[in-house]
Amino acid sequence: MKTIFAASAIAASAIDLVTFVDDAANWVALIDPVMGGQSVATATIADGHGVLDGEVKIVPALAAAGFITAQSDIKIDASVADGGDLVMKVRSSTPDYTGFKVSFAASSMSPTLACASGGSIPLLGRGCFKAAFTVPAGDDFTEVRIPLSEFTDKWDAATGELTTLCKDDPSVCPSASKLKKVQRVAIWGEGKVGAVHIEVDSVAIEPAAKHLDATSAATLLSFDGAEGTTFTFHELNDPVMGGKSTGTWSVGDGFGIMDGEVVDVPSLQAPGFIKAQASGHFPDVSAFVDGSLVLSVRTNNPEFEGYRVTFVSGALSPSFACSSGGSLPLSRGCYKQKFSVPAGEDFVDVKIPFNTFSDKWSAATGEQTTTCAESADVCPTAAKLAKIQMIEFWGEGASGKLHLEVKSVSAESATGERFVLV
Repeated sequence: MKTIFAASAIAASAIDLVTFVDDAANWVALIDPVMGGQSVATATIADGHGVLDGEVKIVPALAAAGFITAQSDIKIDASVADGGDLVMKVRSSTPDYTGFKVSFAASSMSPTLACASGGSIPLLGRGCFKAAFTVPAGDDFTEVRIPLSEFTDKWDAATGELTTLCKDDPSVCPSASKLKKVQRVAIWGEGKVGAVHIEVDSVAIEPAAKHLDATSAATLLSFDGAEGTTFTFHELNDPVMGGKSTGTWSVGDGFGIMDGEVVDVPSLQAPGFIKAQASGHFPDVSAFVDGSLVLSVRTNNPEFEGYRVTFVSGALSPSFACSSGGSLPLSRGCYKQKFSVPAGEDFVDVKIPFNTFSDKWSAATGEQTTTCAESADVCPTAAKLAKIQMIEFWGEGASGKLHLEVKSVSAESATGERFVLV
């Protein structure tokens, strides 16, 4: 089930780089030509999606994995998105493949030479910005969001691995002046041997959310159906090995409602989960890092012990991060904490300090495996709170019926100033 919520703080519009509404759109496959490369690939357009299908093989003369890629040439000014994110909607039947990369050429003298050399050739070889990503398993298209600050135009032409990071050298970053002329977008299977199948619904660049300091007060989401930017809440149940938990997400009079029952997964003999999630480009709340996340909630079954909340930031794939809890490579960035709701008919504020969240937790139970108190590496930083990608409510790790009504989610500073998130 999904429900549309209206937002009263309108985010800047994304800039589409590649869509496939036209079956004749340019989408061309290339394979490794270097010294007898034997990788194979096709690039096709089907049902409004670009498809890259093939296999990355060893280049015999190099005794190393080659590459395949599908690319589209464009002419787009994306300079207003400086500091934002590249956003792809993708799905894959080979989610275990670990060599997925995406690149875009911008203000380069030769996109072809730049994307072949990775910045190793002065002047002519610069301007092809690349980053790695993963695609979670599943039949549905998933949003993969990559901050532009994670791209660089200096990378190894043999493996695709980044050699100079944007954070270490601003000259390799995709700046506003470079984004003024985006010339080419490409999806790669590179540096890792294996079968590759990825379908691309769209590729866009989304401007950064406007920064709001700790004295600001504004509503990001409302529940009154007002026109404007909308976010979609999805209800999800445990798919693991025959999970049988059930749940719904609906809208009441000014609040969202998660209702259902968490039951044991028969094959695991342990509780499963239900959850509701919303993806979007949330405001910058980095000024509240020393404060708390505040939930305005109520319930008619306060005895349920499995209520949890997560927010995602810095994840290559929010869905993958929130299914793995940091246990797998590239699955960091989904910060989770449990909470309880007191009995009563009125909405109450539940305050959860940001320094009690962690992005390392058990995917089976939801319990944190490394706490923020134990390691600063798992704590949400100001930089993370600047770019929240997803918010979720969970019933997890405890069997039983649950009913949670959510009126708002806010960020509150240590001195009590508050910014409403949801």
